[in-house]
Amino acid sequence: MAIVLFVINSKKTKKQFEGLKLGLTQFIKTAMVIVGAFILAGFIEVLIPGEFVQGWLSREAGLKGVVLGTFGGMLLAVGPYAFFPIVSSITASGAGLGTIISMITGWTLLGLGKMPYETAFVGVEFFYKKLLYSIPFSLLAGLIAFVLEIVVY
Repeated sequence: MAIVLFVINSKKTKKQFEGLKLGLTQFIKTAMVIVGAFILAGFIEVLIPGEFVQGWLSREAGLKGVVLGTFGGMLLAVGPYAFFPIVSSITASGAGLGTIISMITGWTLLGLGKMPYETAFVGVEFFYKKLLYSIPFSLLAGLIAFVLEIVVY
């Protein structure tokens, strides 16, 4: 896609190298965040005790893992470059599918990092209603994944 856009840009605007320079600048800025997120994820993978994952986040944890995943995802106020390496580390540590799905859904639907924007642009009442209505969806997504993990695996 980048090559196609480079060729199209070279024929239309002749600013393909300016675009390349801007893209490289953005890459350098983003790379630092990504590297930091991978380092953080590595630390998390090593620091989370296996007993904790088995007791609280694994498939055997059942509903407890789904609930923790939902609210854990909600509390992780980080961007996708940091969130998904963290989820990957938790998965590698032995977390169950229901926990991981509820964590991703909780982060997406309930993420408290979006609260300032939501309250500023659409109001506090909207934020509370969205939070209240989204919790069951996150829990349901985790429960469905939990049941499928048991049935399929």
